[in-house]
Amino acid sequence: MPDQPHSNVIQELLGELHASFAGVREGRVADYIPELAKACPDDFGIVIATSGGRIYEIGDTRKEFTIQSISKPFIYALALKMLSFDVMASKIDVEPSGEAFNAISLDPDSGKPRNPMINAGAIAASAQICDANPGGAVDLLLEYFAELAGRPLTINEAVYRSEKETGHRNRAIGHLLRNFNIIESDPEPALDLYFRQCAISVTCRDLAVMAATLACQGRNPFTGGQPLSYDITVRVLALMGTCGMYDFAGQWLHDVGIPAKSGVAGGVMAVIPGRLGIATYSPPLDGFGNSVRGVAVCRQLSAGVGLSLFNQYYQVDATIRRSYQGSQRKSRRWRSERELEILAPHRDEVRIIHVQGVLDFGGIEQLAAELVRLSGDVRILILDLAHVTECPMESSGLLDRQLCSLEDQGVEILLSRAGRLPLVSRAGWAITERIDAYEHLDSALEAAEELLLTWYAPAADADNGDDDDLADQGVLAALGADHRRILAEHLVRRSFMAGDFVIRRGDPGDELFLVRSGSFDIALDIKTGDGQSHSTRLATFGPGLCFGEIGFVAQTPRTADIIATRPGECWVLHRNAFDELSASHPDVVIALLKALTCDIGAKLSQTSVQLTLMEHY
Repeated sequence: MPDQPHSNVIQELLGELHASFAGVREGRVADYIPELAKACPDDFGIVIATSGGRIYEIGDTRKEFTIQSISKPFIYALALKMLSFDVMASKIDVEPSGEAFNAISLDPDSGKPRNPMINAGAIAASAQICDANPGGAVDLLLEYFAELAGRPLTINEAVYRSEKETGHRNRAIGHLLRNFNIIESDPEPALDLYFRQCAISVTCRDLAVMAATLACQGRNPFTGGQPLSYDITVRVLALMGTCGMYDFAGQWLHDVGIPAKSGVAGGVMAVIPGRLGIATYSPPLDGFGNSVRGVAVCRQLSAGVGLSLFNQYYQVDATIRRSYQGSQRKSRRWRSERELEILAPHRDEVRIIHVQGVLDFGGIEQLAAELVRLSGDVRILILDLAHVTECPMESSGLLDRQLCSLEDQGVEILLSRAGRLPLVSRAGWAITERIDAYEHLDSALEAAEELLLTWYAPAADADNGDDDDLADQGVLAALGADHRRILAEHLVRRSFMAGDFVIRRGDPGDELFLVRSGSFDIALDIKTGDGQSHSTRLATFGPGLCFGEIGFVAQTPRTADIIATRPGECWVLHRNAFDELSASHPDVVIALLKALTCDIGAKLSQTSVQLTLMEHY
């Protein structure tokens, strides 16, 4: 039996909505444009398009119809994009009219249309586009709508001709706008563009993608294109909220609470900013010119699953994912006993804070509250941003100021896993030149430990360059002086440059390495959930530590690469030398194996602790 896909509750929800309202018979198909009267009243489709690029659909979602007035917010957005906010403010107001979509609603003094969502405002917006690009306005329009929908769109010529032949009221509005100099040239080209934009053929799915593009601040989540900027989408969504449903807009905002726009061909488009776009198609209209089934679906989504913008649940400190002291999380750099002694009393001078979600005003307020509560003993802050999805431009300056203030008080700030967020390269940021950023949390933890060692390690702890003294080799500390002297006679010193492979995966386990200087990483390729292999650092070894002991003792092939990350030297015990030592001085070999066993046990214990911590942090 073939595998059946798991059911999806969102898809099931759309099925329930479709079944609930498919039988509704109220409303009439628009007939004032003859071509629209040919629509089938039983057509009914619902689509949800998410900001993550997922589509849920049911019903007649791929059947084409004309966009009509749903083009208006996009036309106004295009005019803003081509001209400016100031120019458009001089031509069109942004106040709700409280009148029907085709009302001649103009300011009695200036002659400006009340808003861009009524016919007068849309014709005025089309005129500005026409004047800005008189020879290529139609091609520009279609290219723009193709970016919004993620596919090429065309004009339904039959509907266009029908609208043009019967659009006497719109033609009168155009000439009246010319009288007030809102349209500064012959109004006929602007009217022709208006008739064409209303006759663009779309599907319910297209409208949902276009709505999702508005939800994503002008970025199409399916193509990655950016037809609109965030500041334009903010204004367009505000107008859709207050004016998008004409003389029903106030009741709509009160009952549904979602920015939306309707069209007389039966489409309704609604936007949940930052989340998703909703589209419905059903030709029968109510007395306000809105799709009966479309309004019903949006009402039910608002009330049933809490999509109203005014029904947002409060969040209590959701920005802070984790906050803990440095003693609770160590880096993967293995430390000598002396380094561990120095670090132990000072680890809690490090604070690690994991941040998540969107660092908007509310998120930064929560982070700022956490930062001001830091103990005066904290000298290093590691700010991990792996789970931050966005830091809006508008609020980022507050974060900059907070971090600068903290650093002015003497706290070293280390950023980790900032990812795609341009936090340390944003123009105008004062903090940019003052903090270090790390690709991995472990690298930031290691950097914090190095700072502590720099501050607190006595000068006498520096490498004295004694080639022959193995007493500082932590793993050999348990050996007596005579045993170390005999062992030293069987060791060879080997130098490495940064980037050199000391051990390669699959090599025979015939050498044991004791680090005299430099830094050496264990690197392992790990396949992640995306199917890609990534090189991951398992541990770092510095002076006084050993590596390669497991393969050496077990006489098994190497399971990982070990690479020199800083120039250094190692004392190396080869298998042949070990065998000679076993024959000549078995007591030394026994002492060495005991020391290696203890070292392996300590490493396994620390690894177990680190794995446990990773589950919680």
